[in-house]
Formats: sequence, structure tokens, C-alpha cells
Amino acid sequence: MHVGLIIVFNHFKDSQLKSDFITSLKALHNIKICLVCNSNDDIVLEQLNEIAYHGDHIAVVSTKRTKSTSSAVKAGARYVYNHYNLKYVGYIADFSSLENFEFVKKFESHQQTIITLIKEEIAAKKVKQTYYQSLFSIPKHLDKVLAMSQKIS
Repeated sequence: MHVGLIIVFNHFKDSQLKSDFITSLKALHNIKICLVCNSNDDIVLEQLNEIAYHGDHIAVVSTKRTKSTSSAVKAGARYVYNHYNLKYVGYIADFSSLENFEFVKKFESHQQTIITLIKEEIAAKKVKQTYYQSLFSIPKHLDKVLAMSQKIS
């Protein structure tokens, strides 16, 4: 099952973060990744294109100018929707620090649990969601999964 991941960047300057990020994204073969450049800074776009070069499952979308976070996520969702047939698409807004990098690593390890949680949420809703309404926040759902695992243990 293919899952989509949209990551919004407003700035990206840390070279160590870049090399760690490339290594982590190479390991995510079954996830289609869309990196959204939400900045009019050419350096950020260049960095994201260098990252995308390292995997055919990684794409870059530019908003050309800085927009709201929700608009940037929607731009990534439009790309993912038009190029892939994915049922589950998560996003990380304003990726800029090592803290957000941890969300990618945790998503990788808890991916199946999060998808199960999303399926349950969709089944509980009586109204069918549109594509944009079915996007889910990875940090929010990771918090739920980690809270559930702490209750169990």
C-alpha cells in the first residue's frame, strides 16, 4: 500500500539536516514524498531539488511565493493527487528543524499503526470526506499513537 507524505519547507539551511534527511528518505521506498517549497528563496528550492535527486519517489513543488501553511499543504496535495493514486496522505507543516526530522523517523516506524488509526477515523465518520479533508497531520497522529502505546504499557 502506497502512502503519501507532504513536507512543507519555509526555509532550509542546515547542511547536516540535509544529509540526514536524504539518508532517511532513501529508506522510505513505499512512501511517495512531496517536498513543498513555501518560499520565494531560490536556495531553499535548490536544496529541495538536490534532495529529490536522490530518489525517484520524491518530488518537489514550489509555491513561487510564501503562502499560508494550509495553502502550501494543498499545493502538495494537488500534486500528489494528480500524479499518484494514494488513499492515505499525511503532512508535516513547516519542516525546519531536527525536531521535525524526528517526526519522519517516527512516522517510518509507526506507519502501519497510524494508517490503522486513520482507517478507524474514516469509518467513524458518516459523511464521505473529500480528498483535501482526508489529509492527516503526522505530528498530531504520532502523538495519538504514542499516547495509546503508553497507556498499554
